[in-house]
Formats: sequence, structure tokens, C-alpha cells
Amino acid sequence: MSDRPLSRAFIRLGFRALGRHRAHWQDVWPGLVINRTSAHVTWHGQPLLTLQPAAQIIPRGLPMIAVVGSGPSLKHQQIEAINGSTAILCNGAAMLAERIRPIAVAVEDERFVFRHHAMLISLRRDIPLLLSPAALRAWAERDAASLENRSVALIDNLQKPVAAARRDLSDPSLRKIILHGHQGAFSVNPEQGVVIVGTVAFSALQFALDAYPARILLAGIDLTNDNEPRFYETATTAPSGLSTGLNRILSGFSLAHEEADHRKITLDCASPVSALLSIGYNYTNELS
Repeated sequence: MSDRPLSRAFIRLGFRALGRHRAHWQDVWPGLVINRTSAHVTWHGQPLLTLQPAAQIIPRGLPMIAVVGSGPSLKHQQIEAINGSTAILCNGAAMLAERIRPIAVAVEDERFVFRHHAMLISLRRDIPLLLSPAALRAWAERDAASLENRSVALIDNLQKPVAAARRDLSDPSLRKIILHGHQGAFSVNPEQGVVIVGTVAFSALQFALDAYPARILLAGIDLTNDNEPRFYETATTAPSGLSTGLNRILSGFSLAHEEADHRKITLDCASPVSALLSIGYNYTNELS
């Protein structure tokens, strides 16, 4: 069963009638207006927030940035070993904000917001957020006031940009933004938008690489056991499409690995069961 309210299903169907180039406009309807030029965001005509540049949220040149997912492997790891303000917590990893101080919390799927809104609004207001247009709208639907006085940077989809028509990743306008590999694609300017592959961890990785840390540590990014409860779940598991999209996901992560090597950024994986190990990522047991 989907975590989206039934009303959203009808809205999605309605926008599909507009054609594939505008179907993604449903992400912000009704009520959310994002002005990419001024960075002003309004909700039903009232000011909601002003978007922050990601570079103001994620410091450049850190010794390490950890991108932390919510895979089952994280349940038995020592997350406190990630010291200081170095982690981007993705989706349910937001729960770890009580144990480590993150750089930001990243969410791009509105279904997570609908399912775990209580988790998100409980975050300290001084924790910055990386949110997609759909996640931002879903949050505002639940409780717009809880977004006040929060620092928010946008996770925009280069293929389906907010307030613009859908385009192919091969579009000439993206030539200086997207790095293409044999299969995957990768944004070298996530402030303008990211390449979406189906896991917010990949979007967070694009922001992390753009900050040029000396090292990036990936934790809780398993990609092999999406039929198991995430580290914060019980026997009830939210639906996941990781398995069906795994080839696309791994193609993106493979290209990111090549780009990290090119930038001389060390890229390590702390999950002993991660599918990333099969494409050349180095395993580290420092969280075990």
C-alpha cells in the first residue's frame, strides 16, 4: 500500500493528462510556489521560507562528510564513531540526529514525509534540510508552521525541474552540469539540480562531492536487502523500489566513484553487505 494519501493519487493522474513534459508539476500543487530566481517560497500565497544555497549548509573542504542511509546494516553499527558535524542523514537516518549532530537531513520522496512526518517535525530547528519540491510540499501540507525558521536547500531534479518542462539528461542546456558515463549520469552542480536515480543517498552524494571534502564515508547504504526492515523499523516495512531500480542506481554510484577518484576524494563504504562493494567501493569496518 502506498504511503501517499488517496487524494494525491488523483492529483497525479490529473497532471499526467497534461502530458509527460508537465506531469511533474504535481509535485508542488496545490499551494507551493518556488521562485528559483529569488529563492522565495510561498505556501498558498503566504511567505513560507527563503531557500538557502547548499554551499551555505554543507561546508567546503571538510576532512570528512558521511552520507548516512537507513539500511538494516546500520542497526548494529556504532554510529557515534562519526564525530562532529559531518553527516548528511537521509530519510529515516534522521532519527540519528539525537545521537550525532548532522550537517543536514535530506528527504526527496514525499511518501517518506507522509509516513514519518512526526519524525521530521521533531528535528531541532537548527538542523538544515535538503528537500525536494515534493517533500517540501508534503511537509507544508502536514504542518507549514514547523518549517518556519529552518534552513532549507532544494533538491531539484535536473530532468524534471521545478516550474519548468521535463527534459532529457542529454539536453544541450545541461551540457556543463551533467557528467555522463557509459551508463550513469551525475550532476557537477547540484545547486542547479541533481540526477535522480531512486535513492536520496545518491542525491546527497552529489552535494557531498561538490563540497570537496578529503573523504566521504557511506553508511547504511545497503541496496541489497530492501525486503528487510530498515534499521529504525520493526517488522512493518515501508515499500521500496530499490531492487527494481538497482541497475540505474549502481550506474550512478559507479560514475560517482570515478568522479571521486578524479577529484582525489577518498570514498569508503561502511556497510559490509552493500551492493556498492560489488562495483569497486572500498569497505571500512570503522563503524563495526
